[in-house]
Amino acid sequence: MQVGVAFHDEQLDLEVPDDRLVGQWQGPAGVGAADLERLVLAALEEPRQYPPLRQAVVPGDRVVIALDSQVPHPSAVLRAICGPLRAAGVEASAITVLVAGSPWVPAPALDLPEHVSLVVHDPSDRAEIAYLSTTGTERRVYLNRLLTDADFVLPTGQFGFDDVLGYRGPWSAIYPALSDLETLGAFRKWTSDSPPDREHPTKALSEAIEVSWLLGSQLHLGLVPGRNGVLEVVAGLDSAVRDQGIAALERAWTFQAESRAELVVAGIGQPGKVSSLEDLAAGLTTASRLVQRGGKIVLLSRVEGTLGPALRRLVEVDDPRRGLRALAGHEGDPDYSVARALASALAWADLYLLSGLKSDEVEDLAIMPVERVDEARRLVLASHSCLVVSQAELTAVKVLDEV
Repeated sequence: MQVGVAFHDEQLDLEVPDDRLVGQWQGPAGVGAADLERLVLAALEEPRQYPPLRQAVVPGDRVVIALDSQVPHPSAVLRAICGPLRAAGVEASAITVLVAGSPWVPAPALDLPEHVSLVVHDPSDRAEIAYLSTTGTERRVYLNRLLTDADFVLPTGQFGFDDVLGYRGPWSAIYPALSDLETLGAFRKWTSDSPPDREHPTKALSEAIEVSWLLGSQLHLGLVPGRNGVLEVVAGLDSAVRDQGIAALERAWTFQAESRAELVVAGIGQPGKVSSLEDLAAGLTTASRLVQRGGKIVLLSRVEGTLGPALRRLVEVDDPRRGLRALAGHEGDPDYSVARALASALAWADLYLLSGLKSDEVEDLAIMPVERVDEARRLVLASHSCLVVSQAELTAVKVLDEV
């Protein structure tokens, strides 16, 4: 049987004998930029349990759009947001798009409306940070000063599964993304291998929701991803957006496999987007939950990036099975979540990687570099059972014989 695995702007077709194919997954299609702009406008005109955006602001307001760097077609989304703001009398020069800066996640390429400004948040710049309040667990909350000084903040984020929050969305575009280094490090210590559970929110998610409330940010805009764009747009009161968005995410992006397989071929990356090391880690986590212990994972991607201190620590480890132990004390490193996902996977299966990383760096991490896609085909033919997953970084999995 011929199956395809999509990654970035490419697709690899594989021939897998019917009796060896355990399952295949490719997420739902989305809409392009033109249709997305229309969907965002419609959602902001009729939000759930909240007045339209044009009624939420007045002339003279200073508006900050807290933009998640993962949002597909961000320029189209911003055009759709700025239209109602301008129609309500908000000056373009009073609108700021605020995105989190990270060496691991590239900032989105934006075509901003004229006179709208872009600011990249630097969590290490104390002059940019202001105290907001203290949470119920006595954590002092610091956020980018633009948020605390704004008259109106619109968090705009992509819904997704997350190894710290459980679920990310508009709330995580504010916190911890736009907080200080200490808070970002504290959140990374909550990294978990457990699948997300809507009925039991993580401590990190509960805190992010509380901070959004403390900031007074009630209107949220969230996007459910498709494999090549956006599947659904949800706007409205923060709690309503959270409930509807997470439910839609789980419906769209949960892959149910009958059993684990000896070999998992996982595609990582959406068309038109640069894939990061964090995407690689998310896809690796998905594949690890599908592969048999001692099996093989083939990751197909065009991931680019620079190895950070936590990943460099893994390079120094002689035995990959000792990687998790070696990461003790590195929880505050910006690439800790990536390194933890890699260490967990290396202790479970053999890894093969096609990427934009240097081959010697891949080998130093105890991963076998894949130079040509034909190498993946040979591994498939040699396996006794196989699972094929596209957009693995967006996907949550359930193995039915383990439920």
